[in-house]
Amino acid sequence: MPITELNHFLLVAKNLERTKKFYENVLGLQVAERPDFGFPGYWLKAGDEICVHLASQDPNKIRDQFLLKKHPKGTRGSGSVDHIAFLAQNPGEVRSRIQSNKIEMHFRSFPDAKPPLFQIFLKDPDDVTIELNFLGERIDEKEWRGKGSASSMTLRKSSGKKTQIARQN
Repeated sequence: MPITELNHFLLVAKNLERTKKFYENVLGLQVAERPDFGFPGYWLKAGDEICVHLASQDPNKIRDQFLLKKHPKGTRGSGSVDHIAFLAQNPGEVRSRIQSNKIEMHFRSFPDAKPPLFQIFLKDPDDVTIELNFLGERIDEKEWRGKGSASSMTLRKSSGKKTQIARQN
């Protein structure tokens, strides 16, 4: 297979600065050095790896030519993105960061998965769902349920049955 991994994705933001602040303040990504392409934007990194590119929806002839767009009145993106998933660590620290920025979040726990999986879902300022996957993490349900979440769900494997929703709020 010639494709080995995802390098980055580009979000065309309604408000470039607001979207940059979300990815910095809520997800903890850092601004990386970006070449001057002749149009405003940012590259954001997780650790040493650049994973998010941002550009503005505002009309920009250079950007539209560079991105192979033909929208003289600006662009709204090239299609629909349902969600973007990141691997993450330290769910308690991530929850604190999300809460301090007053962002609504949803939790999903799959303690019987191999490896166990805990997930947090939230929306960025442009209504893209962000999925944070904590592989190998089991959380204390009592500690998480109803504390800063719009919803939470635990899925458990029942003997001889399909996975069932064990708890939800």
